[in-house]
Amino acid sequence: MPDARLLAGAAVLLGAGAVGLGIPAPTPKVEKTAGEPQFTAPDPAWPDGLYRWLAASSDGKVPITQTACIVGSGRVRLGRSPWLPVSYRTSHHLGYGFAAELAATWYGRSVIHAVDGYLDGRGVASVRGQTTMGSGLDQGGVPYLWSEAILIPATWSLPGLEFKQRSDTELELSIPEGSDVASPLTATITLDPETGLPQSFAVPWRAQDPEGTHGAGWRVDYTEWQSDEQGRSVRLAQVSWADDARPWLRLRLEPPVLGVSVTEELAEIRTLQANCAISDDNRGSD
Repeated sequence: MPDARLLAGAAVLLGAGAVGLGIPAPTPKVEKTAGEPQFTAPDPAWPDGLYRWLAASSDGKVPITQTACIVGSGRVRLGRSPWLPVSYRTSHHLGYGFAAELAATWYGRSVIHAVDGYLDGRGVASVRGQTTMGSGLDQGGVPYLWSEAILIPATWSLPGLEFKQRSDTELELSIPEGSDVASPLTATITLDPETGLPQSFAVPWRAQDPEGTHGAGWRVDYTEWQSDEQGRSVRLAQVSWADDARPWLRLRLEPPVLGVSVTEELAEIRTLQANCAISDDNRGSD
């Protein structure tokens, strides 16, 4: 997600007048792809937890796709701001990069538009024309990418991923530094003992600022699932820091759209990265 410190500064501009807005943000529209979905067989080396999860989510079938788009709406709490309605969209090159858009709304109209993403090992965030890069965004982009990408079983066979079954209800995902996919990462995935579906994705530390000097444990809880023609997908999710008792983001999500073009969205992230690098070079030459 966009750097919390940048978003919080913008949110404060709304002040107490935002309290009680009560009008939900609109859910972005995404055009579904044409054609029948394609599937492949699961990897026999996967641990039992993944097999049970797969059976519960897609009847044991692994979709073949390299891209996905996830949209939704919900609420965000940033710094001293009240809860604000937000619309949300992420566009994934699964396992490698993503572009995310979050728009806080005022009576249904966008007042804070934030874009962030991760590509080629670099994170970037842009809020109200202020674009930022740094080692903290590089590090922070990896767990956020995987907290969504891992929900689509097509990613489970990507190079570098290693799953370990810690218990009947806990998997460990590790990706060593230097892997072809976004890395490094060590995450714990908890599974519902009854359904086998994931309940949470947690990392021991995620940067909270662009410089990477501050951070805390970070967690996404998948609190409700939904069914459609593709299987089952997360309906409600919330994001929280280990040093804050309350979540700061709550989202109601639509089923992921697989195989969608994400070229335009990822190109915007590359442009932000390039422009930020040029700006830094110009400041260094002053």
